[in-house]
Amino acid sequence: MEPIAIHIKEDRGLARKGEVVHFGIPVQKGQGNSSGSFVLYNPQTGMPVPCQADSIAYWQDGSPRWLRVCVVLDMEAGEQLTLHLRCHDSATSGHAAISPVRIKSTTTAVLVNTDTFEARVELNGLRWSIQQNTTNGSCKDHEIVLTDKDGQECHARLAGGWKVRQQGELSLTLGAEGCWYRADGSLLARFECYLYFLANCDTVSVETRVHNPKRAQHSGGLWDLGDPGSVHFRSLEIEVMNPGSDRVWLRPEIHDAPVEDSADGLTLYQDSSGGENWGSPNHNDALGESSVRFCGYQVCSGDQCVSRGKRATPVAGLTGRDGSVQASIGRFWQNFPSSLSVDANRLTLGLFPADTAGPYELQGGERKTQTAYLHYGDDPDALLWTQAPLVPVIDSSHFERTGAFPWFRSGMAPGALDALIRQGLDGPWNFFAKREVIDEYGWRNFGDVFADHETHYQEPGEAPLISHYNNQYDAIYGFARQFALTGDRRWFELMDDLARHVTDIDIYHTQEDRAEYNGGLFWHTDHYLDAHTATHRTFTRHNDTSSTPGQTGGGPASEHCYTTGLLYHYYLTGAESSRDAVLQLARWMTSAHEGQGGLLEQLLALKKNELPKLRALTRGEKPLAHRYPFTRGTGNYLNALLDAWLLQPEHGWLQQAEAVIRNTIHPNDNIDERDLLNVETGWSYLILLASIVRYIALKDELGEQDEPYRYALRSFLRYAEWMKAHERPFLADPDQLEFANDTWVAQDVRKAMLMFQAANLSGSDAEAYYAKGTEWLDYVCNRLEASDEARYARILIILMQNYGPQHLEPATGSTTADNLNGEMDSLTLSEPRLTWATLMARMTQRLLRGIRTFRPGREKAWLDARLDRT
Repeated sequence: MEPIAIHIKEDRGLARKGEVVHFGIPVQKGQGNSSGSFVLYNPQTGMPVPCQADSIAYWQDGSPRWLRVCVVLDMEAGEQLTLHLRCHDSATSGHAAISPVRIKSTTTAVLVNTDTFEARVELNGLRWSIQQNTTNGSCKDHEIVLTDKDGQECHARLAGGWKVRQQGELSLTLGAEGCWYRADGSLLARFECYLYFLANCDTVSVETRVHNPKRAQHSGGLWDLGDPGSVHFRSLEIEVMNPGSDRVWLRPEIHDAPVEDSADGLTLYQDSSGGENWGSPNHNDALGESSVRFCGYQVCSGDQCVSRGKRATPVAGLTGRDGSVQASIGRFWQNFPSSLSVDANRLTLGLFPADTAGPYELQGGERKTQTAYLHYGDDPDALLWTQAPLVPVIDSSHFERTGAFPWFRSGMAPGALDALIRQGLDGPWNFFAKREVIDEYGWRNFGDVFADHETHYQEPGEAPLISHYNNQYDAIYGFARQFALTGDRRWFELMDDLARHVTDIDIYHTQEDRAEYNGGLFWHTDHYLDAHTATHRTFTRHNDTSSTPGQTGGGPASEHCYTTGLLYHYYLTGAESSRDAVLQLARWMTSAHEGQGGLLEQLLALKKNELPKLRALTRGEKPLAHRYPFTRGTGNYLNALLDAWLLQPEHGWLQQAEAVIRNTIHPNDNIDERDLLNVETGWSYLILLASIVRYIALKDELGEQDEPYRYALRSFLRYAEWMKAHERPFLADPDQLEFANDTWVAQDVRKAMLMFQAANLSGSDAEAYYAKGTEWLDYVCNRLEASDEARYARILIILMQNYGPQHLEPATGSTTADNLNGEMDSLTLSEPRLTWATLMARMTQRLLRGIRTFRPGREKAWLDARLDRT
């Protein structure tokens, strides 16, 4: 295995001491061994560097495909470092000497020894203690405390105690989950908590997740704050006791000197973002009143404010005869309100501090994950890195060699499309600048993209409406791909921030609502209308009507489900929350398209799907046999199945994807009958075709050119041939469009990329396809280069989502597609028309499934959810 270069640059002017760095890295097929043993070393010194490399995805031959790497680094300010990773074998010098984290269990606790301290984690609560090996003093006690809206402390009840979630050569993760109960015994919220320990390291990270598992009532399909399904709480804090402390200190920002106070203690409280638009209506509560009170943060000693600032990046600590402890919270000011407090013997980390104007509202199915860091040592610089973590960079050529991204080419000269996309980082309206316009910060908002394109029809000088983009057209994937291509860490930040927002806020984490909503992904907020108090939940009661004709309410729907970015976020970071989200969304899409079973559900599906076709047959018509609509909803379904298959290759996801293709498209389709040139209703078939091409590419990677592969390839090329002959720019006839703006120009890039892909797959007509793709891509770039709308989020994200196929080479010589004639079986070549026998079989299958899965309780729950009954 050739060494993989990992470039790390310190560009924030910080001395890094014991920084814990996690990153993902792809591996070529057949490289590395099945045991996944890898070594990291400094090529300049030849010395190994302690690391842990775990395989998180595999090639078909069992070799590692992606690794999750963990390493602890020391770096000087401004230092640049290149490390090499290679498979550990007999030719490689041994691993760096390190004693792994040791663990043992008792009847009441889990004991963890890192060689620098011992932790005792109580099995029956969110409590643990730390005893440093270098001191003989008392333990530092830790507890996570939640209070209800009245400030009363809640009781945490664990489900099964603390368990080992991950253990390796360098690290150990303990996890617990359960519920918080009010004093009267009623459930307030669910929780998850993870403690991350590293060998020979004085730092522990604590990840907490608070979750409202209830459904929202969303009366009328409206999703505003103040919904009866919301829960309210006053605070969520981590408390650390360090008996015998004689010095308290706080550093408000990473380049500040520590402030000391031993009498009244110190508290830093971040109330708002500190930005120019800190008081944006984006932060209004359910009553429409602002939840923020002042700009930025303030530091108080006792009751006296001693300093103020804009955006805190704080670290606080306690020092005494029994040792020291210091703390920080990741993305502190961005996820306001936040606080750090030190006084006498107590250090308090305010993940949701009680200092706010009112209690917090956690909407139905909503959750929030935050990470805190604790260090047990005297160096006041030890946690500065947590406010500006390093981002390792891998050469783009390595991403190409490993086939990590489809249609990925490194070292290509930037073209017009690259220049347009680059405006997302360097233009005056870049994605970071967009955040400032509506102050897209705070614990619920941070990470999302301001949907500035929704302001397009506002009057000049009018305050920009509040509109949230969520992950429409898979912005996460676009950011991930650009990071791999350019190595610019700003793309990584955008990807990471948005993925963490989506997995917490934009996914509906409940199983108590309608089956077609549970676990689903919310749309962006309503087109060209203010979100008001709907936050990220699509429709609000404050708008009389929706911008979508005939629609004034609704919830998660398959037309908006993008999973590939979450897959790559997992690959690039190892974040299990993104992996879980991909699989959850794949299950939701399956449920939305196939149903969950139950008699009432199947009878409703029969009424909606089969009865109209039955009437058509009785009238002598010949409806299409396809089960699934020819839209982006089906395309997103197919894409989710493919992403789930990459994570779970043995779970039947690929076979399910092939069944969807078989029941959606046909090589002998009468394409004109699809009415695809009716732009408003037909345009999104392009997303479906792109998903089918991705399936073809993944099957090529497998080396499987079987009948399902040939069926999909022949079907795609039939539609590509039709596109080449009939498609034209969407704005060629603007009168047929409700909103004829340049978003439609960006959407034309999909046609160009499908032509480049067709050119790569079909040798017989490759040049014609390539010429058509070039024509459309030039049209898109030329139009957008002259457009004021090219800076809008939606346009940039569409361009990023579809980037790559323009670098494909046209096929030469005979291809698989050219050899298809005569190889398709008679079923494939038959007309795709519904017959009486097929329809009767479908109806019978539905009825049998409904009877087989009938349960009185299930039927009642299904009916209650649809009638919005609790």
